[in-house]
Amino acid sequence: MTVPPPRPPIEDRYARARPRRIVDRFDTARGEDDLFYFLLCATTASPPDERWALRATEERYAIDRYFEYLKFLEKNQWVELEPTGASLTRWRGWVRHGRHAWEMEIVLKDAYPTIPPACRIPELMHYTDRKVDDEALGLRICDMHMEKSYWWHEHCSLALYLKREVSYWVQSVVKDMQDKGWLKV
Repeated sequence: MTVPPPRPPIEDRYARARPRRIVDRFDTARGEDDLFYFLLCATTASPPDERWALRATEERYAIDRYFEYLKFLEKNQWVELEPTGASLTRWRGWVRHGRHAWEMEIVLKDAYPTIPPACRIPELMHYTDRKVDDEALGLRICDMHMEKSYWWHEHCSLALYLKREVSYWVQSVVKDMQDKGWLKV
């Protein structure tokens, strides 16, 4: 009995030349915005719309997930925020940095989510020159709250706004205050 010669291996055109490298995503998780897909809302309804209740539920969910992220992964919950009423169009809370805390208010206008929210942090606003008057709210707000933003779209949530705008603005103002010696850590 003769054994047939072995067949040559079939070439797999999808095979990799090198083995796949496994990357620990925790090391890079802090800088990757694509990990924050849960901060988006599916419903695009404004506060006067009848579907606002569904959007408000999604907003609340996104805020809760963002706070969990800050508390457990970042180990720094720099913001505390609660709605002032059942409509979830006004929020009050605190911004923290070290042992310092400043009061904050966020207002979702009737045109939200077409335009971003308006945020007030009165104590920190004294230390920035980027201020504008908002006639609709009767408030003096910072220019990070202008009605056009290159990244904002109708599926963005209040939580994503906190992450992408408010956190960076607070960090820059606090750093400027520390550099000038006005704030001790």
